[in-house]
Amino acid sequence: MQIPPIVLSTLEKLVGAENVLTDKASLLLNGYDCSLSRMQPDAVVCVPSADKISPILSLLSSYKIPFVPRASATNHAGSCAPARGGVVLNLTPLNRILQISTQEQFAWVEPGVITAQLQEALEPLGFFYAPDPASERVCTLGGNVAQNASGARCMKYGGTLEHILAAEIILPSGKKLMLSRQAFGPDLLGLFIGSEGTLGIASKIQVKILPIATHIETFLVPFPSLETCVQTVSDLAAQGIIPRCVEAMDQRTIQTIEGFVQAGYPTDVAALLILELDARPEEIKKQKIVLEKICQQNSARSFSQATTPKQRAKLWLGRKAAYAAMARLSPNVMVGDGTVPRSELPRALQKVRQILQDNQVDAGLLFHAGDGNFHPHLIFDERNRTETKRVSHTLRQILQACVDCQGTISGEHGIGIEKRALMAYQYDADTLELFAKIKQATDPQNLANPLKIIPLNFREKAQKIAPPDTPCLQKLTYFIENKKPFVIVGSNSRLKTTHSNQLSSRALNRILDIDLQNYTVTAQAGVSLHALQTALFSRKVYHTLPTGAGTLGGAFSSGQFPHFYSQVTGIAALLPDGSYVRYGGKLTKNAAGYNLIRLFAGAQGLFGFVTELTFKVYANPQPIPDARPFQKASLNDWGQQLMGALDPYHLIDCKEFL
Repeated sequence: MQIPPIVLSTLEKLVGAENVLTDKASLLLNGYDCSLSRMQPDAVVCVPSADKISPILSLLSSYKIPFVPRASATNHAGSCAPARGGVVLNLTPLNRILQISTQEQFAWVEPGVITAQLQEALEPLGFFYAPDPASERVCTLGGNVAQNASGARCMKYGGTLEHILAAEIILPSGKKLMLSRQAFGPDLLGLFIGSEGTLGIASKIQVKILPIATHIETFLVPFPSLETCVQTVSDLAAQGIIPRCVEAMDQRTIQTIEGFVQAGYPTDVAALLILELDARPEEIKKQKIVLEKICQQNSARSFSQATTPKQRAKLWLGRKAAYAAMARLSPNVMVGDGTVPRSELPRALQKVRQILQDNQVDAGLLFHAGDGNFHPHLIFDERNRTETKRVSHTLRQILQACVDCQGTISGEHGIGIEKRALMAYQYDADTLELFAKIKQATDPQNLANPLKIIPLNFREKAQKIAPPDTPCLQKLTYFIENKKPFVIVGSNSRLKTTHSNQLSSRALNRILDIDLQNYTVTAQAGVSLHALQTALFSRKVYHTLPTGAGTLGGAFSSGQFPHFYSQVTGIAALLPDGSYVRYGGKLTKNAAGYNLIRLFAGAQGLFGFVTELTFKVYANPQPIPDARPFQKASLNDWGQQLMGALDPYHLIDCKEFL
């Protein structure tokens, strides 16, 4: 598109002429990432300070010029390729660590701070930032937030989503908002994280920091086959053990890494695991015994421990160098990012190996195995169009196989433009429609990183799933048809409304599944907390909610238990227009689309009626934080925009809440 000269001159006044680039080289250098996407912006603006983002977006909005936030561009999904041209906003100059508080365990950073740079600043203070993407020496914290990046430590500590406490965000209109975990209402911060720059830009980020573990033990375990290696991971999960890290790789990857960095991996084995524990010494001792036993039962050749910090560092150097090692074999590497429930890893692996064989594609297989997240590294030469087409087709088949195994097409890399079409394979039409409504409500002019995440013509391509025919659906249908305002309640133990029209989850009171392979439970929203506790205790598993009054759905929606949000892995809900949406499942992570779990978490029914939840359970009792005193939800301007989009008939009676 042609950017009007007045816009360019105004940008030059805002940020300095030296920071507005329109030369051919700059446009080419800012038009790609680690994917195959190659697109060209019309201008590049190097943002010199965070306070310039808001006026820049206001200016672009007034002229309807699209923009794409960009920093290190390490993502593999085409997330920062400028699909409609416009302006690329280079955020790498925003690289200051603004504050570190070890007493309150947080740091404020700008989005251009390199992830490893923060780790290096924290280490002398005895602290660390838990997310550890393999590209941490290059990727930025703003990019981690945009993609909801994870890494090897995700199994125990969770991904970026669990470690962001607050953020100053700039909406596509230029409006500035502060989102915080302390707010009472829907978790809009959680919705924003992983949105790939399509809902705005984080200009300042508050991250959680943790004391460095004093006791860490790392183990290298080789196996005679990749199948036995992966089965070991499933067996670990079935024992309820949560190591710090569980990484797996096949022989192709092992040999390639060893030839590159000499990490000390045995090259004559079919597969290996890197296992890591951090806990009190007595706990590590107990867990080590169980780990070794499970590995031996699956024919592990040995169970060796890194005995020095140098040995441990070498093992991890190899893992983090995997992409660079594979890149030595061919001009291009296409990295997959499928995730399945841990119990499905063996079946998914079998499918993946068959797909690679059928398509005659050379690849190394690498897993965040503890998360069920695997990264096939497919090598090829993109100058060969036939080969490139075959490799792209192969990766699509692999990701579809993940969905077929109850999984997702992205665990941590996001969707961007490369995997956009596959969203219609993973999600039904109503759920994709909700993603589109979220985007439209936030960015009505479609300027923020347009043409990403949401597939084109999805209404024709995706399945239409009818909601379960329950009394709740019948009542909602009645309210819609008769335009009767209503409120959503569980057992009414918190809101205590006397509203004449209540949509209650009381009839949805069944525990649907207790899965001791994946350590998840699926239950309807109306199950009482007491009944849930009783049922799980009888199976010797534990959750992180207290007993007492109220329902599962009420606890999730009330805002009193924000720690529980991270335990929820799947959700089903009815929207005020009668549509039915489903998101997640028995997955430990899902980076495909906007996080609908966080949209409904703490929303007190303002966005819709949660009917079903899937959440984590544990083999051992878990600490249960105190509940926050109940408050009625509040919605900022963005929340009001979202509510207007999700409740077009204005049927949810906000007077009971706001």
